Amino acid sequence: MIRLLKLSIIRKSNGFKYFILASFVLFVWACEKEAPQNEPQIYKGFFVVNQGNFTAGNASLSFFNTTNQEINNNIFYQKNGVPLGDVAQSLCFANELAYIVINNSGVIWAIDPDDASIVEKISGLPSPRFICPISKQKAYVSDFQMQGLSILDLETNKIVGTVATGKTTEAMVHFENKVFVSNWSQYNQTTHNNTIQIVDVLSERVIDSIIVSKEPNSMKLDKNNKLWVLCSGGFLNEEFPALYRIHPVSHAIEKKILFPDLNSSPEQLTMNQTKDTLFFINKGVYKMSIIDDVLPSQAFIESGKRTFLSLAIDPSQGNIIVTDAGNYLQKGLVFRFRPHGTIIDSVAAGIIPGFIAFN
Repeated sequence: MIRLLKLSIIRKSNGFKYFILASFVLFVWACEKEAPQNEPQIYKGFFVVNQGNFTAGNASLSFFNTTNQEINNNIFYQKNGVPLGDVAQSLCFANELAYIVINNSGVIWAIDPDDASIVEKISGLPSPRFICPISKQKAYVSDFQMQGLSILDLETNKIVGTVATGKTTEAMVHFENKVFVSNWSQYNQTTHNNTIQIVDVLSERVIDSIIVSKEPNSMKLDKNNKLWVLCSGGFLNEEFPALYRIHPVSHAIEKKILFPDLNSSPEQLTMNQTKDTLFFINKGVYKMSIIDDVLPSQAFIESGKRTFLSLAIDPSQGNIIVTDAGNYLQKGLVFRFRPHGTIIDSVAAGIIPGFIAFN
């Protein structure tokens, strides 16, 4: 992921760090000036959310068609004639719409997922990250700068309130009448970024908090409805990264598995379609069963010279989708692997393909 500051980008991924002043990218074109092509038609497949360069406004949306194995890039601009914005973070489906979260622009686009046409533009958010639908009427939006969650009315597509958390918010998981919220970033806050807060969706307030390791970046529920949380250990490698299993009712930590390397930086925890196998990125792609008590010693898919950034599992076929950010300046790649790890193909996407979404 990209760590966003008002004047800079700070990046830590898999043991290396870099710092780029915003002034270095002011010369990048605000958006890709591609002439509108034939209107994109969305079929069976998945969306690729391309972050683009910070402050350059060149985020884009791609769609990979699994029927003909072709990718259509820049479909949002093709259809609507306007740029997606500055740093596209994530995409979520709700009520037959796709919601694209644009972090640095403070915008959420609601689009028709069949043709990428704009339905609504939701503006005025400080620094939105992810959307978690609660019902057909309501969703929560996490935020990199705001110490709370925005409440999104899915019927009117308006922000109608906030849930105060006292911390900035990131990944979210909905379970029954609770939403588990990770406090990943320490930006704009004095409290520690090492908790999972539990929000009661009926009272719209935090009812409990679980202390984990620093930087809980991703969470998933398994087939037994146990919550798995992956923590990187901190931007400066202050703690050993760790993987947790938490009981969603009692909020008790049932399992904690430490990573042996202080300098590792695991992220992108995801689950296969049967929810009995965990996957995550730590340079390469790692795979482990939910009943394992130790971490895998070798990568399931080696990264080689690639810079793996985002990870997803095809819910229908079980294929593993991994993106390669390359040098973070040119267009990245999307790789597809079969469930047993052999490569299927790779295609070029947009700049910094950072999120994969299946409808």
